[in-house]
Amino acid sequence: MAQQTDTRHEGRDMKEFSKSSIDRYILPNRIFCSMAGMWPVDEKSSIYGKLFAHFRLLFAVTAISSVFVPEILAIVEHWGDLKILAGVGCVLTTVGQLLFKIIYLLARREKACSLYNELRDLWGSSDIPRERKHYEELAYKARTFTIIFYSSCMCNVLTFTVAAAFDYVKIEYNISNGAEKSRHFPFEVWYGTDITDTPRFEVAFVCQVIASLICAAGISGLDASFMTIILHVCGQFKLINAWISDIGVQINTEAVHVHRPQKLEKNFIRCIRHHQRMINVVNEVNNLLTPIIFMQILTSGVEICLSGFALLDNATGTDLLKCISYLTSMWIQLLLWCWPGEILVEESQQIGHTIYLNVPWYALSPILRKQLCILIVRSQQYCSITALTFQTLSIQTLTNVFNTAASFFTLLRQMQQK
Repeated sequence: MAQQTDTRHEGRDMKEFSKSSIDRYILPNRIFCSMAGMWPVDEKSSIYGKLFAHFRLLFAVTAISSVFVPEILAIVEHWGDLKILAGVGCVLTTVGQLLFKIIYLLARREKACSLYNELRDLWGSSDIPRERKHYEELAYKARTFTIIFYSSCMCNVLTFTVAAAFDYVKIEYNISNGAEKSRHFPFEVWYGTDITDTPRFEVAFVCQVIASLICAAGISGLDASFMTIILHVCGQFKLINAWISDIGVQINTEAVHVHRPQKLEKNFIRCIRHHQRMINVVNEVNNLLTPIIFMQILTSGVEICLSGFALLDNATGTDLLKCISYLTSMWIQLLLWCWPGEILVEESQQIGHTIYLNVPWYALSPILRKQLCILIVRSQQYCSITALTFQTLSIQTLTNVFNTAASFFTLLRQMQQK
């Protein structure tokens, strides 16, 4: 999503943003994505600023690859060992997801920047604080869950690093007492040669920690940004529902349809046009995110299966803490995708119910009744985020992924027994 247009407030602190500014709500997304070089760059930035942004992206891809490739080599080297497959495979799947998202968004950066600018423009759909709160509430929830997800990812980095450092200190103590030397990194990898000797081990250890920090920022930044996009769209549907409800109140209390029919018609036209605009935005979101969602759903079951298998296979010590932390993050990540999709379906469907229940359509002119009927019929075809048109993101998707993970888990247990 990198390199063409940018937020006009790059470098500002959250305190400088007004409470109603969109930049205040997307600031965590911008910080985490920028750490991985995946936030749009301002065209007005200096040449050094643009070069630094490209450097961040190149450095992030290199750091991520420095974990991804050695983990593939580790699986090849220990092929047939289910314990290695489970421990390395779940991390490898997550890092592979991140690399795919980065490459895909870079390939479609113009589309991503266009959608980003569209959402910024939608933020000014209303200047009335009472109306703005409908989408500001969802924007606040998006910011909160962005921070929560990043915290869970950082918790993974911390637990894996502390566990490896603890074992390193313990092993060094045992070596001084004549025990066999056996060190390991925070994440299981194989570099093609033995690097357990000092200082190569310490250098590789630090490099892996730095790479894991960038991976955590990239995963949380991109996935939370996708969640934020969907929730901002949901907020616009909530705004349409608020407009329709206000129209119903005005008709009942002010007899607007008798004294000022032009104003009534204008308000209805605003709702219809904004609804059509949001349908187009949802189509744009689907056009951009469908391949990512498909890949995410397809691999999340494998992720949860492998991390759950590793949890049961390493039921003691620091490995238990690592597996619990990692499995928790995977659940949060999947929830970040499915929960906004459920809200979008509900809010888009709610428009028809709001019109029927809150607007005295029977007292309107035939032309307005016809327009409302069209809007009701269109809202019955709810808007949703899909994975290649066959899987709608919702809470049901969450249960389907868990069922798939359980099936994979059963298969792995049978393989282990044999």
